[in-house]
Parts: sequence; structure tokens; C-alpha cells
Amino acid sequence: MAHLSTKSEYAIRALVGLALADGAGPVPARDIVAFTGVPPKYLEQVMAALRKGGLVESRRGKGGGYLLAVDPASVSFADVIDLIDGRGAGSAALAGPPAAAGGRVQEGGQAEALVAPVWREVRECARAILGSATIAAAAARATRAPMYHI
Repeated sequence: MAHLSTKSEYAIRALVGLALADGAGPVPARDIVAFTGVPPKYLEQVMAALRKGGLVESRRGKGGGYLLAVDPASVSFADVIDLIDGRGAGSAALAGPPAAAGGRVQEGGQAEALVAPVWREVRECARAILGSATIAAAAARATRAPMYHI
């Protein structure tokens, strides 16, 4: 089974971190790195994509950092995956037939017709779960133990 892209995973982690800090002012990139474990150079790319997509704002200078630009309860994991990897990427990435050598499964045969509906159902279920899982809900699961100082 394929996996979620690293960039989408990191974007979701960063948004959850910002949701935990919501209302505390801009969160410096170094604090997001400490909380998420995302390499600093990769975080720059992720945050640029989130900023371009309108999910975060950035502030420069002393006291600068990143802020959520939206209500975290209105942003689903599917929204983030679609923004980062392209529309519908989440369900396709998480559920599908295993890739054969060269990255493709050979088409044809009766067996394909029998298993294709199962993979379609798996994709639909994955999409439903990703569509209902919000950034706010993920943040609410966190223990509010000190993770970084903001």
C-alpha cells in the first residue's frame, strides 16, 4: 500500500503545532522544528506551500513566526493533502493496489475486475476519514505538556 507523502505529513504536523499555540502569537520556525521534527530546510518549503494555500500567515522580524490563518476546526487532513499533493491525492496515496516492479500493476484479467471494487471502497473510506479528521481535533488529543516555549 502506498503512503502519504512526507511533505503532507510534515504540513499536518506543522498545522497541529500551530493549532496548539493558537492565540499565543507568531510561532518561530525553530519552535515548529522542535515540535514537529521536520528538518529546517524542509519546513521552509512546507510553510511556503501552506502560506500560498492561505492556511498560515508569516510575520518577519523580531517576534516573528507563523500563525494559523484559518480556524483549525475548518481544515481537514484531506484539505491539507489536497493542497500539498494535489486534489484527491490523499485517498489515492493511502489505498491502492501494491505497485509491481516499475511502479505499476499490470492491468487485465478477471482478478483485476474482482479486486478493483475493494480498492475503490478502501479509497472512499480513507477519503471519508481524512475528510473528517481536522487539525483542531488532532490538536485536542495532545497533552498540553511543554513542547516548546511560545
